[in-house]
Amino acid sequence: MKLKYSLGILLMIVLIFAITRAGLAFNTSQTLKYETSYLLSTRMINHTLTLDIDYFQELTDDVYLEGDLIIRTTNKQFGKPFVIFPNEIYVSAYNIIENLDLKAGKIINRWGAADIFSPLDNFNPAPPEISLTGQQSRIGAFGISATYYLGNSTYLYGAILPWLMPTPYPDDFLKSDYLSSYAAGLPEQGLDINQVILNHQEAKNIVWGLRLTHSFPTFDAGISYYRGNYMDPFTMNLSISQDSKAEFTVGHPTKQVLGLEIQGEFPGIEGATLRGDLAYIIPEHWSFLGEDLLDNPYFKGVISADYTTDSNWYFNGGFIYGMPFEEGDDCSPYAYLNTKKEFDDSDFTPFYATVLSLQDMSMVNVIGVDYRLTENVSASVNYSFLLGDEHSKLNMLERSQGIYLSLEWLF
Repeated sequence: MKLKYSLGILLMIVLIFAITRAGLAFNTSQTLKYETSYLLSTRMINHTLTLDIDYFQELTDDVYLEGDLIIRTTNKQFGKPFVIFPNEIYVSAYNIIENLDLKAGKIINRWGAADIFSPLDNFNPAPPEISLTGQQSRIGAFGISATYYLGNSTYLYGAILPWLMPTPYPDDFLKSDYLSSYAAGLPEQGLDINQVILNHQEAKNIVWGLRLTHSFPTFDAGISYYRGNYMDPFTMNLSISQDSKAEFTVGHPTKQVLGLEIQGEFPGIEGATLRGDLAYIIPEHWSFLGEDLLDNPYFKGVISADYTTDSNWYFNGGFIYGMPFEEGDDCSPYAYLNTKKEFDDSDFTPFYATVLSLQDMSMVNVIGVDYRLTENVSASVNYSFLLGDEHSKLNMLERSQGIYLSLEWLF
């Protein structure tokens, strides 16, 4: 515990010194994004306005202050009406020690080669939403990372976080979810729940990992080790009072992840890229209400390929074993496809994305179109829908069905 808080205090001192240094004049770029959606599950229209400011400042030779400031307002259910926070803010130092690059502060560590749902990307949580059309945004976490170059083709990457940054599920969302999930089953035991109280048990261990990557003539390969925690909360205890209040305690089990990643040319197809991530996960034993939620080690993986034809038709597809909401024995196989078509004489780009469960053939689909209004302003509209019953593997995405519209201005 002392080491955890000492590292946090050290990072804050470095950042405060950098920010308060006189004469700083940031180089910035801004993105203003408006998003609206109509969700079929709630029949509500949501609005979100986000200003994203990327900033960069040279402090001394080869030492920089970098970051990303988020200002957001929304009317989404369970969302905070207004937030302002630095998603990233860190000091970076390049080659001040020979062959060594350093970062310290609130940073994003991206691991894995896969385009989507990489099981090796365990340092930073994503917002509690799933995107099928590209890599999910990540939330910065305080820590230190270092890259040591062993040669032109090999480097060793390490990261350490003094504490876990969990997935930011709002408490009201978790209470509503637990109430709907458990109230229906507990009356059979003579229990009628009408209110949920939520307690959190914080993860106490330091999060860290190492990754060794080497570039071969036609592909890159890496092996990695991660020791930390699951970022999503797991239920661990439940007590019910005489006045029908259920008190849940949730925590974050520890896990170790042995990883293998590859990225390179797809054999036999010029211009195609092959990507793959494989994770062997060793979890802490975890049970709830007499049921083992995590027990034995298990695999998760993603392998994909992408290719753009001569007519500007882009295809990205592959195989997934274990979606982000699946762990342990719940992991199952999926196929996915993401495709779009660009036209030489049009600013419209139609696209389609889908994930298909190979276990029960349920599907989630996104069909839409992007439109470039000007060089710096773009729009996108899409419709997301699910094919599958309430017991299907992808049913948890039922609440995201709806129509989505976004406008984005870069300046």
